[in-house]
Amino acid sequence: MTSENGDNAVGVVEADLQQARRNSLMAHSIVIMFKEMDLPEDMDGDLASVCTDLGDLWGAQQEFTDRLETMLKSERSWEMVGDALTDLRAFMDHMVWHLQSVREPITRMAEYAYGRDNED
Repeated sequence: MTSENGDNAVGVVEADLQQARRNSLMAHSIVIMFKEMDLPEDMDGDLASVCTDLGDLWGAQQEFTDRLETMLKSERSWEMVGDALTDLRAFMDHMVWHLQSVREPITRMAEYAYGRDNED
């Protein structure tokens, strides 16, 4: 299967699926860690936000790094640079969304962690 411009759309979809799986494995690892530490159920909403956002940020930073390195190694043309910068901006916008989304729940979880540490 190819797209209108001849790109291998199947390869792109498979790569995106692999990255989504890696992101979800990271998010799942975060959930497991907190549940093994007996995070109370009333914090499950914050945990859901934190694990999703951190998993996606983790994956986005890897993809961002790969795209930046590809741009630096690629054949130089203004069109390529424009495309690469546009892609990087999209990744940055995606990361900013997650950074804003995770601020409050991660703060509440950090406060809980410090409170628990003081109990021990």
